[in-house]
Amino acid sequence: MSIMKRKAVGATLLLAACGYLSPAWADALSCDDGIKTAFRPDADTKVIAVRLVKKGEELKAPDAPQPVTAAADLCLVKLLVGPGATAEKDKNARSYSEGIGIEVWLPTPANWNERIRNYGGGGWVGGGHRYADKIGSKVPAIVNANIGYASGTTDAGQPWYQDGSFAFLSDGKVNVESLRDFSVRAMVEQAVKTKALVNLYYGKAPKYAYYDGHSQGGRQGLKLVQEYPELYDGYMIAQPALSIAKFGTAGLYPQIVMKTELGFTSADKPKATAFAAKIAAANKRAVAACDKAGLGFLLDPFACDYNPARDADMLCTGEAGEGVTGSNADAAACMSLKEANALNRIWYGATSDGSFDAAQSAGARSGKSLGKNQLWWTFTKSTAIGNLITSASSYGVALALQDVGYAPDASTSSGEPITNASTNARNKWLELDYAGLADAVNKGVALQPTLFSDLITDKADLAKLRDLGRKVIVHTGLVDDAIPPAGNINYHERVVAAMGGDTEVQKFMRMYLVPGSAHSSQGRAYTVGGKNDTVPLPKLPGNANQTPTREQDQFFTALIDWVEKGAAPGEILLTSRDNSLSYPVCVYPLRTTWNGNGDAKQASSYSCR
Repeated sequence: MSIMKRKAVGATLLLAACGYLSPAWADALSCDDGIKTAFRPDADTKVIAVRLVKKGEELKAPDAPQPVTAAADLCLVKLLVGPGATAEKDKNARSYSEGIGIEVWLPTPANWNERIRNYGGGGWVGGGHRYADKIGSKVPAIVNANIGYASGTTDAGQPWYQDGSFAFLSDGKVNVESLRDFSVRAMVEQAVKTKALVNLYYGKAPKYAYYDGHSQGGRQGLKLVQEYPELYDGYMIAQPALSIAKFGTAGLYPQIVMKTELGFTSADKPKATAFAAKIAAANKRAVAACDKAGLGFLLDPFACDYNPARDADMLCTGEAGEGVTGSNADAAACMSLKEANALNRIWYGATSDGSFDAAQSAGARSGKSLGKNQLWWTFTKSTAIGNLITSASSYGVALALQDVGYAPDASTSSGEPITNASTNARNKWLELDYAGLADAVNKGVALQPTLFSDLITDKADLAKLRDLGRKVIVHTGLVDDAIPPAGNINYHERVVAAMGGDTEVQKFMRMYLVPGSAHSSQGRAYTVGGKNDTVPLPKLPGNANQTPTREQDQFFTALIDWVEKGAAPGEILLTSRDNSLSYPVCVYPLRTTWNGNGDAKQASSYSCR
């Protein structure tokens, strides 16, 4: 059962989403304040601004250093959907919200391609959607409106804050209303209201509606896939933040390892920064040991069994390792045995006692099953995890323990600390040891059926989506530095087990693993040289004034062809930005594999196996 029933997720809106409102809205409208009067789908929804954006006008999106130019006239409509966080009475509190802000970007009727492409959010979402004089949408929504899509985004009920502060009321209790808005209700409202507004503005319903979400937006999209699949025809899910109760708490594990094994945390910035640099050096050694194709990154980091404790060139000169003696004289780039095994613990993943198995099988590393004592999966070897070393993220622990005091303050995190009337973030997570963190993970899991029911996206039964004929493409980066890819692979494996095997699941849902892809909706890579341009990634419409083509928006193009033409996607060719390397990414369980001969820079030297 949901945290609480919210009127706006009820039958009226779902009916509107499927049936598209009344004949009174049959004629298209102009982009002016007349929309404020005409668009009244329910008592909780109001239009707060209508803005005609003229061709050539420069728009400042919150994620772009350069303005985005309107390629044609656009109509921006800003909505606020109540009732908001009614339990919070202090209007100055971060947990106060009047509702869910939504922006919809509408091309002119002549330019509309009769499709909707709605976007999910990222992190803790938030934005300027509810403010008449600001733009809350990021670049992709505006760029896609430029090329003909009606495109909507939402702040998920949070005005601005890119942290978990909204989740706690000023009296210190969990803000269940805002948590539900953030978790699922905002996405339902976004779908329903965008469709209704499109129907009003153009005088007809869209032919197709698509959802596109990355990270938190990926989790939000999977919630719709699992519970409200009728809202869209196709779903693009990238690097989703699945199993938040587990990975959101277990993500603090690197800090607990550092505290227990090395005697410091991110609170000691010089030591944490120095250790992060040593991990970066170990990543280079891992790539050198396991990169058979000589690409500078790993095609399959799960198969890499590199162990810094057994690498003389990684250990400091004279340091006794496991069967080797260290020979690295660079104090800034070498590790002690303690540091090497601290990294091995981080690479193994959270356990209740700090134990690890450096020889863990590739199958266990890749999400097939948890290893001995593992609470959750971890980041792959070669992933750039420096931010997890130099900054603590304990919001998940604070939620699981229902105590804002466990949230990080400014001394341990780069984010703005939570403050409210009853208590502040005060780094109580520093009191945790291995067993204490395991207790937080387990308490978070225990709250999944109740307090966190709307936040969790672990449901493997997708029969409703399958029976409706909807389609889903998932892709995840193999060096994701925020969400361990093995957790997403494990979810897919559970769907396969629940839905009749790979062949049956591939009729409605396909997943791709993208080598070298870190955690970024704009396409960010990891290589030992730090150059993103050499790694084949999907070329997403994330840069200001970039006009995406079919070749630049590969996964979404594949989704459109699947939904509209019945052409199920197979191998998808990716090419690096500098055009130096190409290869196919594969429908899981197949993976991109170098054939072992031929030019490793050419796609012909790779296959899906």
